Amino acid sequence: MASREDEIRALRAGEALPSHRIVQLRSMGMHSVRFEFVVRLLRSALKVDTLSIYWEQGTEFMLKREIEDARRRLVLGRRNRVSGEFPDLWLLCYPDDGEIKHSVDQVLDRMVEQVREQGGR
Repeated sequence: MASREDEIRALRAGEALPSHRIVQLRSMGMHSVRFEFVVRLLRSALKVDTLSIYWEQGTEFMLKREIEDARRRLVLGRRNRVSGEFPDLWLLCYPDDGEIKHSVDQVLDRMVEQVREQGGR
């Protein structure tokens, strides 16, 4: 069994992983990114309904058994929606790849800032 570091190296090199592992890694990444967004919103002291955070077409793409050259959209569904896009590779490697974690953090920071600009209502 490959280590997490070996899997990340393989994914970044464009090598294939077993399809069941792709589904597992994507699911873990999606949940981790969403959780991190919720935590950041709560820490920001903004009054936001965190129950309305979802992945567009989440169930559909989470179960895909291959890596796609596509961006996934995390949405805070409110009157004035806030969203961020994440490449599939980022979801597969987050949070264990430092460079990808930094990129995800930047997107999440922008999303929190957009909520703040809208008044956090």
